[in-house]
Amino acid sequence: MILELLISAFVFFVLLMGLMMFFVRHQSKLPYYRQSQADCVAMLEKALAGNLPEFEWYAFIGLSIRDNESLDTLRERCCWIDEFETKGTQLVNGRLCVSFSNKGRKELEKLLDEWQHKADYLI
Repeated sequence: MILELLISAFVFFVLLMGLMMFFVRHQSKLPYYRQSQADCVAMLEKALAGNLPEFEWYAFIGLSIRDNESLDTLRERCCWIDEFETKGTQLVNGRLCVSFSNKGRKELEKLLDEWQHKADYLI
């Protein structure tokens, strides 16, 4: 009787550990949005050309960039532009693209000029 109880407890323990190992190995990682300087420059160029997809713009301004403080500052400046200087959306090649006011376009040009030539020095 005690031997059967010990064997049952051991089998239960082994099954429980196997199940835990399965979930630890196959757990899904949280998605994250990682941008580089080149990605941001390309996005600003698309915005000035008038063919920046709405989803790309809102994905950029909506998610903070935790691994690069200067890119997050750029994102915050773009949030300000979105808040005060967007005119809405327009259909370009079957996709909704963000359109900006003249003042917003000037701000985007300043950001593009600044970020095209910015070097990220590691200290």
